[in-house]
Amino acid sequence: SIPFHGAEQELGTVPAQSLSKPALRTMAVVADAGFFPISEISSYQAKWCIRARVTAKGNVRNFTSRNGAAVTVFECTLLDESGEIKASFFGQMAEKFSSVIEQGKVFKFSRGSCRVANRQYNRTNHRYEIVFDRDGAIEAVADDGKIDTIRFNFVDLRSLQSKALPCSVDLCGIIVAAKPTLEFTSKEGKDLVKREITLADDTENSIMVAIWGDRAKQEDKVFEGQPLVCLKGVTVKEFKGGRTASLEQAGSIIFDSQLPDAQRVRSWWQTSGSQANLTSISLSQEGVVELETVRSKPLPVTVDLCGVIVSFKPAFSFTSQAGKALVKREVTLADQSGVSILVTLWGDRAQQDEKLFADGAPVLLRGVLIKEWNGGVS
Repeated sequence: SIPFHGAEQELGTVPAQSLSKPALRTMAVVADAGFFPISEISSYQAKWCIRARVTAKGNVRNFTSRNGAAVTVFECTLLDESGEIKASFFGQMAEKFSSVIEQGKVFKFSRGSCRVANRQYNRTNHRYEIVFDRDGAIEAVADDGKIDTIRFNFVDLRSLQSKALPCSVDLCGIIVAAKPTLEFTSKEGKDLVKREITLADDTENSIMVAIWGDRAKQEDKVFEGQPLVCLKGVTVKEFKGGRTASLEQAGSIIFDSQLPDAQRVRSWWQTSGSQANLTSISLSQEGVVELETVRSKPLPVTVDLCGVIVSFKPAFSFTSQAGKALVKREVTLADQSGVSILVTLWGDRAQQDEKLFADGAPVLLRGVLIKEWNGGVS
């Protein structure tokens, strides 16, 4: 057998007759206040002044462009009563306003230009995005509470599978698994902290999402008990045939939201979702792999396995070196290729009734991680 551990898984340019009455009312409200609605910003409107809340703000970044020029930039998301739009600040504008603009505050923005939004890196629904690179004007204004603090544009996990990558999306789901925090040093010598969570929604799909920094450092109990969560600003990329996701630094994480979409997902989980067989879109879609084939695969690799349980050990409770209480159970799985493998189950899976493992029980294991360990595989 193979030693092995299983992983868990411009107002005038728009004909009045083409606008619906609600849109006319929205525009009138904003226009009466002397501000242009974000939803109407386009390349056809050269002059505008908007009043918006900064719902997300990224760190200042420095990099070298293709022509060798040094570039300084930071980005933020602006929201008013009509919609939201991405704004980027370059060069002197970035240096001037990075310490002025605060996330959550309301400002007046003008003298920027606009361009067609790059859908790969823009999670808003706006066709355009704003650029401040010369003589932009930004001024703090009073907050009358009429503008939301955050607005989501959710994409369900089934729809996410057909999106062009990379992309940036908002997700809503149940945290069905969470790994401990991991501290490491990047290739650039930067100290980082991350935690990986598995998010599932009512399409019966799941995805692994990495969260970083202070968000990752929250106590383990925050992520336990299958909490409901909304994530704004998740970057999704291709990885080894599947999809990998990471919450952006300027993104947001909201627990126990009362939004209708969130409550729909909660209802699904409480009625049937907790018993559903989830399909991970973080994994390669090659299907079930025979144990004989596992031997020739490059490591590490994540696969689905199907076979029968030929033996199993009692659940074993212990405390890790980090002081965390853990439960595991080892089972031996064999399949039609004539190969058997030792699999370690953790947590609730390990604590299931022993009757489920007896009498050559057939089993399908999704998301099994195999990696090299002590000259073998684990």
